[in-house]
Amino acid sequence: MDERRIALLRPEQINYERKQRSIIYFPIGPLEWHGLHLPLGVDALNAENSALMAADRTGGLVLPTFYWGTERERPPEMLQWLGFEGDEWIIGMDFPANSLPSMYTREDIFGLLVREQLRLAAAMGFSLIVVVSGHAAENHLAVLDRISAEFNAESPSKVIVVLPFVKNQDGVMEVGHASKIETSVMLALAKETVALDNLAQLDQPIKNVDHGIIDYLTFLGRPTPGRVVPEFDDPRYASAELGWRTINTAVDQIVDAVEREYKAIDNRDN
Repeated sequence: MDERRIALLRPEQINYERKQRSIIYFPIGPLEWHGLHLPLGVDALNAENSALMAADRTGGLVLPTFYWGTERERPPEMLQWLGFEGDEWIIGMDFPANSLPSMYTREDIFGLLVREQLRLAAAMGFSLIVVVSGHAAENHLAVLDRISAEFNAESPSKVIVVLPFVKNQDGVMEVGHASKIETSVMLALAKETVALDNLAQLDQPIKNVDHGIIDYLTFLGRPTPGRVVPEFDDPRYASAELGWRTINTAVDQIVDAVEREYKAIDNRDN
């Protein structure tokens, strides 16, 4: 099939594809602050593209992108890694210096919405539901994992959660927030949405708290002494080439996971 987006297909086309490969992708991510140089939809746009690319290789269809996600208050230790005092009340990436808040959904509402979407996909008869989350916040993923486990215990359909990010040999995702990788991905997917000129000149450091841009080592508890983005993860060194390498590798990993799960379903049902 040339078209994988279920919203653009007629019933007979959906039924035909479901019989070929009973897989449906569910891309998801909130509208979230990603610095002054990136659009709010980075997470969801990355998830949508990866879902479409993976579906082209595995077969199956893609649900409309779900522009929802959740976040929680940052713990004191994390706040100190970022460059705050540690006693502030900060939800996700909504730093005081930002000019706009992110559109985070409360955890309970997010859980209800996701659970209902999974129920509807299963009711349509899909055997494997692949949640592609472009948002990798700890509690956001915890909600998805908890609902998936519940669903898998109570439904004949199987749900898995995958991320459109590359893991290294140690299983670590070397992806910060609005830093080099996410900026490169957006340069590859939608160059017109990226405004690198909105960032400071190269001779000026990017402070985490001032820009809402975080390198991945800071998230691992290894911030720079000045709480600035180091050169290796600086968005000003992003490129579309790096973006496409990241996207393609991430999709490879998603396809491998989907094929393993689909084979397990086949073995279970036969």
